[in-house]
Amino acid sequence: MNVLVSVTNRDGLVDFFRNAGGSSIQVYASSGSANFLREHGIDSIDISTLTGFSDLLGGRVKTLHPAIFSGILARNTEKDMNEIRRLNYPPFDVVICNLYDFKGNMNMGTERMIENIDIGGVSLIRAAAKNWSRVAVLTNIEDYPRVSSEILENGEVSEETRKNLAIRAFELTSSYDSMIRDALSGQNPGETEGAVINLGNGKKLRYGENPDQSGYLYEVPEYGKLEIFHGKEMSYNNYMDASSAIETALEFNEPFAVVIKHNTPCGAATGNNHEEALEKAINADRESAYGSVICVNGTIDERVASKIKDLFVEVIIGNDFTDGARRMLEKKKNLRMATYSGKGPSSKIRTVFNGFLQQDVVPASPEKIETVYKKDEFDESDLLFAWKIVAHCRSNAIVLAKDGATAGIGAGQTSRVQAAKIAVERAGERASGSIMASDAYLPFSDNVDVAASAGIKAIIQPGGSIRDQEVIETCRKYGISLYFTGKRVFLH
Repeated sequence: MNVLVSVTNRDGLVDFFRNAGGSSIQVYASSGSANFLREHGIDSIDISTLTGFSDLLGGRVKTLHPAIFSGILARNTEKDMNEIRRLNYPPFDVVICNLYDFKGNMNMGTERMIENIDIGGVSLIRAAAKNWSRVAVLTNIEDYPRVSSEILENGEVSEETRKNLAIRAFELTSSYDSMIRDALSGQNPGETEGAVINLGNGKKLRYGENPDQSGYLYEVPEYGKLEIFHGKEMSYNNYMDASSAIETALEFNEPFAVVIKHNTPCGAATGNNHEEALEKAINADRESAYGSVICVNGTIDERVASKIKDLFVEVIIGNDFTDGARRMLEKKKNLRMATYSGKGPSSKIRTVFNGFLQQDVVPASPEKIETVYKKDEFDESDLLFAWKIVAHCRSNAIVLAKDGATAGIGAGQTSRVQAAKIAVERAGERASGSIMASDAYLPFSDNVDVAASAGIKAIIQPGGSIRDQEVIETCRKYGISLYFTGKRVFLH
């Protein structure tokens, strides 16, 4: 058996050959790998004996030669084998290769980044993976024990293993190229179109949205980190709700808490501290808060933790937890505790019947808020608060807010006036004196009629309807202040 080695990371390499029964294996290696193996008692032939040259161009060219690639790409046919034997090129049965650490060097200056773009390694891996019917390609140290065991027991690598290794190899080269593309695009924003996402192996979930659906989580560390450190395994729906909670919390700098149910807020609030914010958010709709996901945009201490001691919560998330809060909440065995960091992705991608949709992620805050009609004085900070929350409710959405907390939410309705009626109903007496936010323009003045009947003081909405004037006149009629953002915040 002939094995070709060209690696940057040499961990596990010596054990691989020792466990594979080295006496039946002829090792060929690039100069650095060959020296390393010899130092550890494993005979190896420097590939320069095949190519006729040492490393060229300061190491940029090592393996790029027909003597190497013919031995990898030769098919298991009499014609191919006779051709490489005539040239004294050995056929390689296993290729062990990993790549330059581009990720670790991509922020170390352009020259260093460029020199850590692997060329020969990627070519070796792709060639071996293409010829998986005869050649096994090892790119991941985790696969060394399985392959060495097969070689020791059977004298070869099984076809099934070779195919699985080839798939992993193409995953690596695809991810590697995408990483380089992203790094270069970051240096020249606006020069490229399209989106590339690097995904590693997915984490299998218990099931998907429903028990008869399989589900996986693919984490992208560059987006952010969600670390679950207590409680049972997160479900697909838990991750969806946690993401919505964090995305909402990222809109606020002041102490803030949000309660998420079925991927939409049911309560949210700001406060002088996180304890006050969470208490207000839960009390905004305590009934819906049962079985919810909660996010606080700061550290969860004992005072914050005490607010959910008598409430069943699926997940509670914060930037950090104090030791006292951890000890207090660990008593709730079914509660998951998690920390988050990062700003999330700059774009969102979702599947549709015939492909993928991609769009930018933009902050909810409008560039300006236009005062269309103002009647009474009130705390105008509630305008922006209500607007930020309605931007994270499923459309059609109406949010009522007062004193830095939601009073009632109507979301996910096919009729906007119905969403308004639901929000008013959920708010009850708290609707009086509140702010109404609508995620899209009010198409008819009937929404203003609902607001007036509930004693709402002001409405904030995008504006832009052909019936804007009718809405404005109805607001004047009832003495309801009206504000336009010029910005729609649909969330489907």
